[in-house]
Amino acid sequence: MKACLLTLLLCLSCTKYAKVSKDAMGIHIDEIDMDISHVKEVEWRVGKRKEEKITQSFIFVVDMPRVKQDELDFLLETKGIDSWIVRLIAMRGSQKQDLGSLYTLFRPRKLSRGVTSTAATSASIKVYYAAAYASERFRTFKCPAMNHNRKLNSIKVKGDHSLFNISVEASSPYQEKSQLIELTPSSFNGGHSLTGEYYLEIALYDSVHKQIYSNFKRIPRYLEISSEEQIDIQSCAGIHPEIEL
Repeated sequence: MKACLLTLLLCLSCTKYAKVSKDAMGIHIDEIDMDISHVKEVEWRVGKRKEEKITQSFIFVVDMPRVKQDELDFLLETKGIDSWIVRLIAMRGSQKQDLGSLYTLFRPRKLSRGVTSTAATSASIKVYYAAAYASERFRTFKCPAMNHNRKLNSIKVKGDHSLFNISVEASSPYQEKSQLIELTPSSFNGGHSLTGEYYLEIALYDSVHKQIYSNFKRIPRYLEISSEEQIDIQSCAGIHPEIEL
């Protein structure tokens, strides 16, 4: 028991908290620490006898900024800022694609009377190939929809694990629908090919009025998928199960 308590105290003492400050130029959040702490390919057994292995999606975990509660309360009370919002950007050559966004509340909503959830310290993000994203039913096909037969060769976490800053700006509307970070992974459609670089950009957000209060800041860490291969699924030749829907 004493060992567990000591471990918990050591973990708390090592937590890197960002710092909220106010000066003549405005409000700033300094020394923000975010990292991609885990990444995994999700494999998919396919074929009439499930004899081949391709990629369904990949999942990764991003550690959210840690800020002390009294400083988060200050942002809420002075500006109405109640969340972080994160958007996922895919870069494929010179083409930039906004895959979508998600947000996490500073003060989690009540689940029931007297019971609240804890604020998310991390977010799990799952990026599907288009053939698997459409529905749970598509993910049960032995022969994938849209002739999908691709497998990722590698997924690498790249970039510096360095701290960064965000300054509070005048509010501006954010029209895009955003997912609330929950226990289950937030899902995004990566398209017919998943090669490219995947960046996360973060901003301060008022989830009630759908306003952002800072420029989106790109975090230093990102994912790189440099190549994928096409697997020959001979038993699925000429079969298009999606047309049966």
